[in-house]
Amino acid sequence: MTTDKNEIANTAQTENIVKRILSSEVKYLIGVVLFLAGVVAPYYEIKTEIALIKQNHYAHIEAMTKQIEQNSNDILKIQESQFVIVKTLAVQNSQILELNKNK
Repeated sequence: MTTDKNEIANTAQTENIVKRILSSEVKYLIGVVLFLAGVVAPYYEIKTEIALIKQNHYAHIEAMTKQIEQNSNDILKIQESQFVIVKTLAVQNSQILELNKNK
């Protein structure tokens, strides 16, 4: 009977050792998983935010480029109008000078 008791005690002791080892390894594994989740999740969140910022930046650049082109075309039209006005003023000024000379 003592042999049976010794075997039972040894088996129980072995089971306790295995449980402790597995318990500590599971705790270690859970710790590693939580650490990685705490590091990796924010990394991908930041990466997504950066991609959205870049996309928004490109949209703004495109809108600004269109606005610059629009402004350039408006400036050209204004310059053409100014040229016509100055030309007309020059002709009228010369006509006024001719009238003043003839008086």
